[in-house]
Amino acid sequence: MKRRVWIVGPIAWDTVIYIDEYPEAGGFSQCKERIDRPGGTAGNVAIALATTGVETGFVTYLGNDEYGAKLFEMLKQSQIRNLEIQSIEGPTSHVLVAIDKTGDRTIFGLNQSHLSSVNLLGVDLRAGDIVCFVLWRPYFQESLRYAQEKGCITVVGADALDDQDILSADHVIGSQSDGLDEKYLERNLKRFKSIVLTRGAEGSILVTNSSVTTQDAFPADVVDTTGAGDSFLAGYLAAMAYGITEPKKILEIGSRWAALTVSLPTSIPPEWSKVPNSEKLLPITGREFESRQP
Repeated sequence: MKRRVWIVGPIAWDTVIYIDEYPEAGGFSQCKERIDRPGGTAGNVAIALATTGVETGFVTYLGNDEYGAKLFEMLKQSQIRNLEIQSIEGPTSHVLVAIDKTGDRTIFGLNQSHLSSVNLLGVDLRAGDIVCFVLWRPYFQESLRYAQEKGCITVVGADALDDQDILSADHVIGSQSDGLDEKYLERNLKRFKSIVLTRGAEGSILVTNSSVTTQDAFPADVVDTTGAGDSFLAGYLAAMAYGITEPKKILEIGSRWAALTVSLPTSIPPEWSKVPNSEKLLPITGREFESRQP
C-alpha cells in the first residue's frame, strides 16, 4: 500500500516578471512580460504530488484577502485529499518572481510571512505517514516531535542541517543554491539517514552512510526554473510513498519531472502524467484520487 504524505509549508500568490537581465544598483530593466499565478513552494509540491495517486495532505495558512480566496478555491479543485488550512487575519503570502533570459529566477517576498502560525498539532497523523517540512524553520520543532511520536517518516528542508536542536530526522533535501556541498552533507549523516542535494544543470546527489548516488540532469530547453526544485521534491516523495528504495530511480523520478517543469512558464509543476515515461517510473494502476470537487 502507498503511504500517505503530508506537506507542511507556504502557498503564495506569484507575481512573475520576465526580464532580459538584472540592472545594476540604481539602473533600469524593462519587463518583457508579467504573469500573476498561484505558487509557493509547499503548495507547488502538494498539488503536484497529489497527481501521482498518492494520498496527499497539505498543512498551510491563508490570509483573509483576495489572494487567499483564489488559492483556497484552487486547492479545493486540486487532487489534494486532506487540507489543514490555518486562516489568519492578514495578507496571504505574495511574492515577486523575476525571471531572466537564462530562465533563472530571483524571489522577493512582498509581505510578512505568517508561517509560524502553522503546526501539525491535532492533525490526524498515522504511523508510517510521510511528513515533509519543505522549508525548515526552528518553530517547527514541536511539530517535528509530534510527527516522530506518531511514528511518521520525516523529511526536512536543507536549513535543518544548520539547526543543531534537531537531534534526528529521517531525510533532508536541499539545493546547491543553499550553499551546500558533498563534504558538508556527509558530516551531518549522524543525525539524518539520507541527504539529497539538487545541483541544477549538474543533476542531483543522494548521500547515505553507505553510499553516494548521482543523477545527471535531463536535457531541457529552460524557460523558467520556478518550481524545478518543487517538482523534484514531489517526485522524490512519490517514490518514497510507493515504496521505491533504489536511490538511482528515486533521483531519476525527481529529475525527469524537474526537466519538464523548467521548460514551461509555470510555478506549479505539470501533472505527473505529462512527464515522459511516467507510466514506467511509478507503479500507478489508475487515477486513484480524483478532484475534491465534482
